[in-house]
Amino acid sequence: MKNIFNSKRIILICAAALLFVTLSEVEGFAQCKGFVKKQIPKLTPFIHNGQINSSVLLSGDHAELTLTFYSGQTYRIMVGAQETLGDVWFVMKDASKTQLFSSKDQGKSDYWDFSVESTQQLTIEVMVPDSDAPSGLVPSGCVSILVGFKQ
Repeated sequence: MKNIFNSKRIILICAAALLFVTLSEVEGFAQCKGFVKKQIPKLTPFIHNGQINSSVLLSGDHAELTLTFYSGQTYRIMVGAQETLGDVWFVMKDASKTQLFSSKDQGKSDYWDFSVESTQQLTIEVMVPDSDAPSGLVPSGCVSILVGFKQ
């Protein structure tokens, strides 16, 4: 009889832990989505392309996103990050990995306006700086990459 009670207790604890993890991820995603929506008006006078590219990153993380850009269009790439991550910066590279732009070299600008002569794929690399965490908790936060274009 005692083993059945212990088994039920373990199952209950595991179910509570699973529910906690699931709700934490849903809450993090919802907070990130809200952060991204606040960033979209900053693309003005460019028109948002309608795609939401975001992720929750940790201190010291690196993320890449490859997108297609069409000839004859003028674009604005804007990278936003929550303050907990510090000075996040990004670079743009072409298909041969040649660096076209670095926000770090441009006074930590959070956007870059450009046009392409031919349709091509470009890669956006986002870097989150390492930071010391005296509390032992690694900082995390939402990072968004938004694309706007002019008609």
